[in-house]
Amino acid sequence: MHGPVPAAWDIYAKELLPLRYGHPLWYPEPCREFGEVRIGDVGYLRDGHFTFLFNAMHDADHTLNAVRGVPCGFEVFNPKNPMRKHLPNAITQSHLHSKNIRSASISATACANEPGIAATAGLRYQCSETSGALLMLKQSAHKTYIDCRMHIQKYVRAHMSNWLDFANGLLGIGLEEKDVIFISGHTKTSIWAETAFDQRSSGGELIIAGGCFVPSASGEFRVSMSHCAAAMVHAREGPLDRVTAWKAEGEEPVEKYDQSIFINYYKMKSRRFRSPTVMQGAAGSHVLPKGDDPDDEQSNLSASWCSSVLYDEEFDIVDDVRSLLYGCFE
Repeated sequence: MHGPVPAAWDIYAKELLPLRYGHPLWYPEPCREFGEVRIGDVGYLRDGHFTFLFNAMHDADHTLNAVRGVPCGFEVFNPKNPMRKHLPNAITQSHLHSKNIRSASISATACANEPGIAATAGLRYQCSETSGALLMLKQSAHKTYIDCRMHIQKYVRAHMSNWLDFANGLLGIGLEEKDVIFISGHTKTSIWAETAFDQRSSGGELIIAGGCFVPSASGEFRVSMSHCAAAMVHAREGPLDRVTAWKAEGEEPVEKYDQSIFINYYKMKSRRFRSPTVMQGAAGSHVLPKGDDPDDEQSNLSASWCSSVLYDEEFDIVDDVRSLLYGCFE
């Protein structure tokens, strides 16, 4: 008996997180009310998109913070020398996909034999497992982040209680500590297409036709699965105005990199075990001794960084990439 069908954004995040660019957003578009994701944004993830609460690096009377206000006791996060870094062309590949997908070309004749796919040029991906995800970029993606881990951790620790009062009291959202995130970096592009799938058996084929990502193709962006049972396929492309402009003959869209395909963040993590626990991560196995002072911040931070040592009713701060590598990601 099969369990509940996973949401597209959950499949997408799970499959692309191992690429280590950050947390993949199923909805990378800027928010209509607050605009694109910015460093210093505080908010939460919900159904594949980032929801903005306030920006910690702007004053309370800034335009971004004037709509909803700011938490009680708000202080601007303004560390000296925050080491802001910009990596142009951080991603130059046109296709990023989960490790269980292998790409192959597809001819117009073969494409015509697939249900729902017209006889046009297309792309075929062979899938060795029951789920997978694919991100396609029309242009390079650029990454910006701040490298001041200790400053961010200290700031989040000091203000988390007020942030929760703001989110749950004034706004009535109903968040826990582990839900609130502080944006420390983002990777943005201009035009994208994405797909996530879940099927009951492995060995299916993902077929993409139409849209501006398939050479010599025409028509709308279409994704289907073949040679598999009960497949659920989800697909999106955007922004639609830029996609339309790109497909129009002789018309180039304005180059604006505001689509947040990956974000990096810090969040609180509950410590659930008193005894040190060894977690297998990308850096291998590590065991850290428990410090003499359980409240020693530096000791706790080192534990979180190396081996995810967890203690009951204490909290630590992790970002999405490190938590994935060292076994903390939920």
